Amino acid sequence: MERNSEILKQFYPKTVDISLTGKCQLGCPFCWGEDHTVGTIHDAQKWKELLGNFRGLGTSGVVFTGGEPLMSPELIDVLKYAKEDLGLRTTLSTNAILLKGKHQLVLPWVDDLGLPLDGSTPEINGVMRPGKINNFKRVIEGIKLVQSQYPNIDLTVRTVIARPNVNDVANIPQVLINNGVDLTRIRYKLYQVEPIGPRADIVNTDAWKVSEGECREVEKTIRQSHPDVSLTMQVYKETSGRYYQIGPHGNAYGTIIDHDGTPQMVDLGNPIDNFKEAVDMIASRYSLQTTH
Repeated sequence: MERNSEILKQFYPKTVDISLTGKCQLGCPFCWGEDHTVGTIHDAQKWKELLGNFRGLGTSGVVFTGGEPLMSPELIDVLKYAKEDLGLRTTLSTNAILLKGKHQLVLPWVDDLGLPLDGSTPEINGVMRPGKINNFKRVIEGIKLVQSQYPNIDLTVRTVIARPNVNDVANIPQVLINNGVDLTRIRYKLYQVEPIGPRADIVNTDAWKVSEGECREVEKTIRQSHPDVSLTMQVYKETSGRYYQIGPHGNAYGTIIDHDGTPQMVDLGNPIDNFKEAVDMIASRYSLQTTH
């Protein structure tokens, strides 16, 4: 990696998103991740080496996503290494189903925690995030757990806006308050559902897609009813060059919006197999703007 190191250092993601596993208990149609039959492929040492290489270039943050990262047996080891040994800012994005049983093993090494809530009722949330387990209650329990026991963790509640919940999302902040959540201590982030990834043919239908204007109306309503909440809105036209994601196999990809407004994934090689080649592909194929 010494050769061309200065060239490499011109092209690196500030934050990398890694999926240690594709497995998940839920079947969200809008998930960008791998098929949920894909489990853990690489051992902890491979992921540690990869994160060390990115740290050497200047990367300062890592997001553990999925699939469901708490289902990976490698998570605790890699997470602790990223935080303690590499000094990376660590984010855990989890559906909260396993959080109650594992929080003591993982949360001491987490700077940011992202939890999804896509409905003001278990029923609407279950339509958005179908599965045998409805994570509505688990998410609220997880928020309260962090606020009471881990006050130094930055907490973000994330809501994807799509056709099934577009008329309900504005109710979510009040439901959180009613359940004992201190809304002033969370960040609330809204996402326009994006037709991308292995399930894009589902999301890119009238049953799921929503316009930017509809999302902005939801944002406006929440700002009016809860002016003290820290709220951000991400519409998918703003995702070009925003993410650098690495799947369970080590395959890296980014997202762009093409000339007609359609989201596309960009293949960026496999930095576990060939780190230099993968980083070179950022320079030649991906206009990396920022990450998160």
